[in-house]
Amino acid sequence: MGSAADLDDGKPRRVEVNGRALVLVRAGAAVFAVRDVCPHQAARLSDGHVEGTTLACKPGQDVRYGREGEILVCPWHGWEYDLTTGRALVDPDRVRVATYPVRVVDDRVLVTM
Repeated sequence: MGSAADLDDGKPRRVEVNGRALVLVRAGAAVFAVRDVCPHQAARLSDGHVEGTTLACKPGQDVRYGREGEILVCPWHGWEYDLTTGRALVDPDRVRVATYPVRVVDDRVLVTM
């Protein structure tokens, strides 16, 4: 896959592994890999961006923002995917993008398919 140091923090990068297009995203020390196809309408997720999201809170509490660097946003319609699970934030029980285990060994990014 290449060097983890070559991945810009929070910037999706398209790579091909065994003929399959994936998106790699580095968020601090963590590296995530997901399929480069939005389940909604097949946009390239690698053309999207990474951000955080609003967090669930109790009634009467202020809305909080968190999980910076863990949410991949589709460039076409703004669908948001949790990089840790692949689940869509809008319908997590029905819509998800495929995720792949990633290890970084001696700065090399290794994806298990």
